[in-house]
Amino acid sequence: MGALKHIVLPLCTVAHLFAIGVFIVQGKEYMADMLEWPRNTVRLTPIERHLLGAGFAFHVVLTMNNIAAIMVENAHYRAMATFLELVLYSLDLADAMYENTFLGDGVALFTLVPLATMTVVTGLGLVVHSQEPGLFTKDKNKTKKTK
Repeated sequence: MGALKHIVLPLCTVAHLFAIGVFIVQGKEYMADMLEWPRNTVRLTPIERHLLGAGFAFHVVLTMNNIAAIMVENAHYRAMATFLELVLYSLDLADAMYENTFLGDGVALFTLVPLATMTVVTGLGLVVHSQEPGLFTKDKNKTKKTK
């Protein structure tokens, strides 16, 4: 059992599928409200709608990449897919912390907790992956000694 294939990438995929579902079912306005986007008007401006649409596209692309990484037997590809997730979540977390701490009134835990959790999960997944084979998997290339 590989940590990336069976735990980390499926968890990331579920998170992306949830976001895709919210976009499709509820729409961009609801997503902006859920993310507590500060805005000056009740309706989203065209640039805000475009940025949310780009966010939707990121979720679709990363979902496809994660599914491919889970299905293809290539540990390096899985590590790169997980690294992309780590970059996404850690940079999003850094931006959310900057916006909430330095520019806002307080910390919005609804935004920070999931981002921090996914950053830790993907980071730990890569650490465990770097120690394989041995923790969760056996070396497939190791030959058995014959007597």
